[in-house]
Amino acid sequence: MQEKVKVGGIRGWLWFGLMLVLANVVQIPLIYIKGGARWHQLMWAALYLLGFVVAIAIGFYGYHRVHKGWQRLDRNDWWLMVKGYGFIIVSEVILGVANNVFYGETSTANNDALQQLMGRSSLTLIMLSLTAVLASPFLEELTFRGLLIDGCFSAKWFWLPVIASGIIFSLVHISDNVISWLLYAIMGGTFAYVYKRTGKLQSTIILHGFNNLIAVGAMLSTMFH
Repeated sequence: MQEKVKVGGIRGWLWFGLMLVLANVVQIPLIYIKGGARWHQLMWAALYLLGFVVAIAIGFYGYHRVHKGWQRLDRNDWWLMVKGYGFIIVSEVILGVANNVFYGETSTANNDALQQLMGRSSLTLIMLSLTAVLASPFLEELTFRGLLIDGCFSAKWFWLPVIASGIIFSLVHISDNVISWLLYAIMGGTFAYVYKRTGKLQSTIILHGFNNLIAVGAMLSTMFH
């Protein structure tokens, strides 16, 4: 019988730490896609995609050691996801205005960095766009919601893991001021709140993926306007 990771124990934090490292390591091949022969670029692109597949597989393995079962989403779950996304949008609009007023910025440093990467080559743009919508939500939700919340905190706690998830999620995204940092903290905290309420990781994977789809679409429209 498979041994369960002790919730809140050192192994739970080690699993989270491992996934945190993997979430950063998988991005490395993206840097090397630009330049060189076509086969060289395709090799790095393949390694980039393979890295996500391996990291997500490891994440699911670890997640199933701390979370029992996999239930289907019901109507209440979907409604909570809609309300969560609405809250994220309202927060982004308010903080976006504040970011422009106080810092003269119309975009976050994280989004600016992503746009720069997208502009390196057409293959980089395709790889980053695909993984942002179809892979990163799985990897990040397994890391910052599934393994962090279920593996590192007691199920009896609600707000502490929600707040911790939001803070840590924001720390790994590039921010050059407190408003940008707060934007990602609220986003991560909202994902965590939805996860704690539903207990179903697919709720935040879908929510995160949809949020990224809209964000990537906005970036592409700006780049090709």
